Amino acid sequence: MFFNIHTHIRKQEPDENTFSIFNTSLSDFDSTVQFSHSFNYSLGLHPWKIEENTLSKNLSFIKEKLQQKSLKAIGETGLDKMCDTSWDLQQQVFVAQIELSEEAKKPLIIHSVKAFDEIIALKKEMQPQQNWIIHGFRGKPQQMKQLIQQGFYLSFGLFFNEETIRLIPKDRLFLETDEANISIQDIYQKVSESTNITVENLLIQIEKNFKNCF
Repeated sequence: MFFNIHTHIRKQEPDENTFSIFNTSLSDFDSTVQFSHSFNYSLGLHPWKIEENTLSKNLSFIKEKLQQKSLKAIGETGLDKMCDTSWDLQQQVFVAQIELSEEAKKPLIIHSVKAFDEIIALKKEMQPQQNWIIHGFRGKPQQMKQLIQQGFYLSFGLFFNEETIRLIPKDRLFLETDEANISIQDIYQKVSESTNITVENLLIQIEKNFKNCF
């Protein structure tokens, strides 16, 4: 089984050999959209899409979904120093979603831009029991090691640092397609070529990681 931990592209006919977590936004639940819980999804407020006037309503909506079996994770959420949303508001919303993750007993999928130090500090402060996954990780080995030491999982997509993916402890590794319109099988193959680990062994390891994390 291939595991795609984070994708924005939902196919009409899911691949039976792939377990995907579809990243949803609140707009996916609009009455005009035929939203189905027959697929697995994550749900959260991305720092780019926070609106203060609808914040309470949107967080309450996420809270209503917490116990649905098809909801596998909270997110993507996180911190982004390059977006227009105020920093204080981003932090407030991120903390609220950490609390939702803890309440639901489901992992947190995190978007981070130039904010790893702050995210690590929050993890130390809040001492969450649920696992935190940095999605789309492209950082260098030193940054990877810092995050691994603090108990994070890292998910890699189409673009990644070659040295980092060779050095990461494989029990902390996930793969994803994110917004790329490619198959997760292609990502597994690309990582296999970069690490000299067979696709078969990656399949075994990442399935084990999924069971441990989720």
